[in-house]
Amino acid sequence: MGKARGLVLAVTAAVVLVTCGFAQTTQRGFAFYTQYPSLEVFPGREVSLEVKLQNTGALPEDIALTVSGPEDWDARFETASYPTLRIRGVHLLPGQEEPLTVRFKARPPEGAAGGDYQFTLEAATADEAIRHTLQVTVTLLAEEEEPAEETEEILRLLVDYPSLENAAGEDFTFTIQIRNQSDQDQVVDLAGQVPGGWRAYFTPRWQQDTRITSIKVSANSTENIRFVVTPPYGVEQGDYPLTFVAQAGDYQATLDLKAVVTGTYDLGLASEAEATGAGDTWNIKAVEGKERVFIMYLYNRGSAPITNLKFYATKPEGWEVEFRPDTVESLPPTLTLNDLGTVEVVITPPERAIPGDYQIRITASGAEDHATAQLRVTVGASVGWGWLGVGVVVFVVAALTAVFVRLGRR
Repeated sequence: MGKARGLVLAVTAAVVLVTCGFAQTTQRGFAFYTQYPSLEVFPGREVSLEVKLQNTGALPEDIALTVSGPEDWDARFETASYPTLRIRGVHLLPGQEEPLTVRFKARPPEGAAGGDYQFTLEAATADEAIRHTLQVTVTLLAEEEEPAEETEEILRLLVDYPSLENAAGEDFTFTIQIRNQSDQDQVVDLAGQVPGGWRAYFTPRWQQDTRITSIKVSANSTENIRFVVTPPYGVEQGDYPLTFVAQAGDYQATLDLKAVVTGTYDLGLASEAEATGAGDTWNIKAVEGKERVFIMYLYNRGSAPITNLKFYATKPEGWEVEFRPDTVESLPPTLTLNDLGTVEVVITPPERAIPGDYQIRITASGAEDHATAQLRVTVGASVGWGWLGVGVVVFVVAALTAVFVRLGRR
């Protein structure tokens, strides 16, 4: 009985020992990584890469660190904090929230060819039971070119309003500041790059009637000039780039500007006689109760179309005025007679209108401009009334004749 009990105790102890040993084995581990496994470096510059280690087990671990790769690169591990030390291993405690940071460093040898270089970073426990490796690629770039020697900036150009808006045919005036940043006086030649057909000239800021092609700017001082640009009348709307050029000796400075050309609108009304040289003027005749058609011509002396034209009339009481058509969608700039617009103005005086002169005010109104004109209408009696008048006169004459004849017999 005692022997059996001893055997059970021995077996139980052996199971406990095996279980503990197995638990200790499974609770070991550590992480070994970098966030940047591929990087670039210029010749003569040192590679410096952060590498992280963290104990993920339950026991402290001593970790050996090694690097293999191209010769003559002086590849190594160093501490991440100052003062930096070369290291071959680290001690990792369990339960640390933050990983331990070390640095992998290497310096390309002088004259090394550009290209990709492979390094193997290895970390292993003291008993070599756990081993991790990292592959790091270092790309050696071509030799840095020496930056070109910068030319001294002699002139500096400034403008408060580099973009101006105006109508075609109007002046665009840019006030430009020329700053001489050298220690010598400079004679600055002026030039402008503008679209074909445009006019450009320069004046001193305070002498607008004096046109110049150059200006003297004293050492370390500033002069202001006016750059005046005029687009031709009738140029299309849009944005037009301009360039102001200032040159002192071999040094040239430029300034980019912009002219925004807007449209002009100038609506006018004309009679047939004014438009074609024949036909009705603004003085016409009409008959009571009868339609009278007056042809009105529209013209646009601007540079952009006038849109959505509508027509209105201020007329005497009882009169009718109708426009055919009553709307014109667009009236382009008038360059030839073919560009003229026409509208029929149909006028009807009332029945039994008193003969005489009447005024009708005609207004054409578009989205961009409007115009008015006065039309004088002379109303005469109708033919029927004329014959009635003749009949009345004849009757009166006949009656008077009969009276005189009767009186003469007595």
